[in-house]
Amino acid sequence: VRTGNVRDWPFIYELAREAIPASISPLRKQELGITMKYRERILKGFWTWIQQTNSVVFVVEDDQSQKIGYLVLYPSSREELTGLYQGWIMDIAVVEDARGQGAGRLLMEAAEQYCRDHNIAYLGLAVTSHNIGALKLYENLGFTEERKLMVKILSD
Repeated sequence: VRTGNVRDWPFIYELAREAIPASISPLRKQELGITMKYRERILKGFWTWIQQTNSVVFVVEDDQSQKIGYLVLYPSSREELTGLYQGWIMDIAVVEDARGQGAGRLLMEAAEQYCRDHNIAYLGLAVTSHNIGALKLYENLGFTEERKLMVKILSD
């Protein structure tokens, strides 16, 4: 795992695009194309946001120095109820062929170490309930559920 930079942006952008469908809640009934256009608009400004917020990017590579995943850590997020500062995992993705082999764990451990080194006492993230693989990883790393985001479908 290494710190990412602007040269990694094309990889991050493409992997972020590929990872969008896996993050969509099955409760949100919308044509994938519409969701993709919405998310791509956000992604186009993501690197600028990373720079403006002093966020940190970690990139994990395989044994052949091929990029296989990334994590974006926002180190100065504020918890919405208490105002306490925390690190926040803004985004994490691993290429499909490398999932389940420890790359995500390495990225998460790098983010945790960054927070420890910078005296950041909390590290948070959000994950879609149906993303069982990610949930298992986070639980195995010691994350615990703090609150639930709930939705009620009001139309057919």
